[in-house]
Formats: sequence, structure tokens, C-alpha cells
Amino acid sequence: MCCFGDGAVNEGTFHETMNMASVWKLPVIFYSINNFYGISTPISSVINVDYNYQRACAYGIPGHLIEDGNDLPAVYDKFVELVDYVRSGNGPVLVESLTYRWHGHSTSDPGKYRTKQEVDEWKKKDPIVKYKNYLIENNQATEEELDEIDRKSMEAIEESVKFAMESPEPTLESAFEDVFAD
Repeated sequence: MCCFGDGAVNEGTFHETMNMASVWKLPVIFYSINNFYGISTPISSVINVDYNYQRACAYGIPGHLIEDGNDLPAVYDKFVELVDYVRSGNGPVLVESLTYRWHGHSTSDPGKYRTKQEVDEWKKKDPIVKYKNYLIENNQATEEELDEIDRKSMEAIEESVKFAMESPEPTLESAFEDVFAD
């Protein structure tokens, strides 16, 4: 699987890679995560198709759209289908899911190119909240069980941050530890 943001589809390496994967029928799922902005540029102002997945036809491969990339069961179901497809020797596919990032592209990006209303509308589609509701509604977990998972996760994160902050800086030589190739 090769994951990338919507802004990457205008880079030459994207097109070169798609072309060669198609020619060689490589078992690759190209996953375009479309949050509607390439850094701060609206993707609609730099592509001449409605969606990036539509570019797949230029390489003779299937393209798929996940309209709600915040719907985890829908994303999972699509990927089960696509993994089977590429593992069956059919070559690569391009799949795009529509989602959103609530914050700027980096810590130095205040996100002023978006309206507060736009961001607030997408926050209503929070994938964590949606999936929590899905699990409860489908009797796969109780709210209490999910709250406990959340508590344990936060505890593990806090312990990991504490460990990292208290650990010495790694040595330059350690960059080559546990590196191997088959």
C-alpha cells in the first residue's frame, strides 16, 4: 500500500509510479487521502477533474472513491475488496477517500485559508465519534468499555511521552541498529 495526500498527485513521481505499477501489474493499492487542500491550496484549483481517483483510467487501472473517508466500516470494507483484487494478480488500483484535517498543514500554518464554519462542519463528522457510535449501536462495545479503552490509551501515551522526555538522545551509531534487508 502506498498512502499519500491529495497534493502529491501533481508530482511527477506519482505519475511515473502509477504508470510503472500498471505496466508491471504490481499488487499495489495507491491510497489518496483527500482532505481538499494541498498544504494551503484548495485541490479544486489545481486539478481539472472532480476527484483524484479519476486519474486511474489514464494508467489503465481501476479507480475507486470512498465518499466518506470518516466512515471506518466503509473504508475497511473497501480495502478488504481491494486487497483481494490486487492479491489476485490484477495489478494496482487507485482509491481516494474524502476526509478532512481540522488543523493547518503544519504547526506554522494557522489554516486561515479555511472558514471556521467549514472546519466546524467537518468536526461534526469526527471519525472517532462516528466509530464509537457505530460500535455502540451495533452492540460491539458499551460506552463504558470504550471509555476504559480511551483512558488506558491516554495513560499509555502519557507514559510514552514521559519515557521519551526522560531518555537520553540516541547515538548516531544507533541509527544503524536493527536495520536489515532480505
